Amino acid sequence: MKKSLTAVAALSVLGLVPAVSSASATTPVSLTGLTAQQILNISLKAAVAKKSATTVGTTSVLGINVREVTTSGPRSGYGNESINGNKGSIIYTGGVVYTNFDAFLIKFNYGVTDAAVDNKWISVTKASKFYRSLAQGITFSSVLQQLTPAGTLSALAPTTINGVSTIGIVGKVSATFGLPSGTQTLYVSTTAPFLPVADEVRASERGVSVDIVITPKNWGIAVSVSPPKVFTPVATTKL
Repeated sequence: MKKSLTAVAALSVLGLVPAVSSASATTPVSLTGLTAQQILNISLKAAVAKKSATTVGTTSVLGINVREVTTSGPRSGYGNESINGNKGSIIYTGGVVYTNFDAFLIKFNYGVTDAAVDNKWISVTKASKFYRSLAQGITFSSVLQQLTPAGTLSALAPTTINGVSTIGIVGKVSATFGLPSGTQTLYVSTTAPFLPVADEVRASERGVSVDIVITPKNWGIAVSVSPPKVFTPVATTKL
């Protein structure tokens, strides 16, 4: 999920990166007896090997309900987002982010409005101040960063998530979400190759509760993306 779709953006509208650790060379047949950090490393190593995935993310804050479905690869990605019924699309390819948002989503993601580009494709390059927040959660590397709890980790007792036996790895919320405090739990499958099954963030910002759930699936999915044929560079808009 994009950083702009968490509490920072929500509070703005209403008036609001840890490196992926490498794992050991071999993958165990069981997670029994391993530390939380070891389990996390093994799971992330398995995810990196897949090179792509689809993630379904939901955020709830201040009555705003955000849903994003994103398919991400190492060099490209695409997704759709819905915020309280307002829908939009985003593409990442060739180092450029392209967005197609209605007026509400333009205000939500860019902080300002420009009716001339409502429901039209906008291109955003790395030179733009908007690039980093829009690209977050679209590239596969940024997805893995978001799934990674920070700080000292602990392991929960095995539990079933989405019909899969998992072990929860609990830590501080990843800096990629832009939240000042909170906890993050990555649920890892107890069956080899021990891929991530779900990720939950429970946080607060300025006294406001923020709940985020990310569900990765379709590991290793083929990602083929082309830029839109017609688009407007963000630098030529009023954004």
